[in-house]
Amino acid sequence: MSWPSIMRLELFSVQLPYKETFTIATGSSTSSWNLVVKAVLEDGTIGWGEGSPSYSVLGETRELVVSSATRLAEVLVSNGCNCMEQLYEFCSRSPSPSAAAAVEMSVLDAWAKSTGMSLGKLLGGPCRDYIETDVTIGIMEPEEQAVRALKYVEEGFRVIKLKLGVDPEEDVERVKAVRDAVGGDVKIRVDANQGWSVETAIQVINKIANYDVEYVEQPTRWDDLQGLNRIRKESSLPIAVDESVKKHSDVFKIARAEAADIINIKVMKSGGLLGGLRVAHASEAAGLTNMIGCMGEGRLGITGAVFLASSSLNIKYYDLDSDILLASDYAFNGSTVDKGRRSVPREPGLGVDVDESKLVKLATIKLA
Repeated sequence: MSWPSIMRLELFSVQLPYKETFTIATGSSTSSWNLVVKAVLEDGTIGWGEGSPSYSVLGETRELVVSSATRLAEVLVSNGCNCMEQLYEFCSRSPSPSAAAAVEMSVLDAWAKSTGMSLGKLLGGPCRDYIETDVTIGIMEPEEQAVRALKYVEEGFRVIKLKLGVDPEEDVERVKAVRDAVGGDVKIRVDANQGWSVETAIQVINKIANYDVEYVEQPTRWDDLQGLNRIRKESSLPIAVDESVKKHSDVFKIARAEAADIINIKVMKSGGLLGGLRVAHASEAAGLTNMIGCMGEGRLGITGAVFLASSSLNIKYYDLDSDILLASDYAFNGSTVDKGRRSVPREPGLGVDVDESKLVKLATIKLA
């Protein structure tokens, strides 16, 4: 099927503040700088997309993101891109995956709207009416993490994700404190963001297993597949990898090394929703399960990820909470949250509305 051609792409930036400083093993953040893209089709339909770059994971600077998005926009407009496979091919060549994700999402949103279908239907789903996301608590004192966890449970969340990876002894105390606070009916996941050595990871994991932890994410360096293999063999909990897998070809490296049980898909790493689907398909072919995570997206980007999550049965764990951690946003509607359940919108496209007045205009790329 061919779609209406892209007539214009507009690039914006936005700074999204967090409610409180968010700390993980690799550093702290008080806000997220994101790229926002507006696509305008030949029939006048408008679509929106969002990219949340990462220097530590993807080596992306703001300059790289903007220049990559600009170049990709020029290519799409000048080539009259009007099919999904071609869109994926152009996006997959971008040196900035999050820039490609923003551009691609805007085009897919517009294409879906042009036919009156939801983005989930465009992706082959949705096969779920809702997904149950966890909510993430950054690194802080064990007692503070316990207080935050109890607050979220009282709001209806049934899955808590704890950031660890700085101090091994305190990491164990963090998990114990949260389990004591929330009781036995709440799921707990942990993410070390590469913060442990192999030896430390094995020791910590086998201790926190006493507190009914669901799985451990990225316990050690992303490129130490031999170390991840050893951790997986000598630990009593399932191992998930995030930073170790960016695109679908990385999945088979993990599978060959027997380095993980679960692959974390992020739209920002895979260069878009179509790239994310390829990671899911590769994982299923390799016999691995998927979770889906996020960077620092607002409601716009998270809604795109929700549609991806609802369109693949191999994605079984959901970490789509970055918009929940924000103090303010420029986008609204789309996927809302009620007691941990994220809705899967049925409106055309993403179903997200954007307050353009909150965005900073960067560039317009259109046909000459």
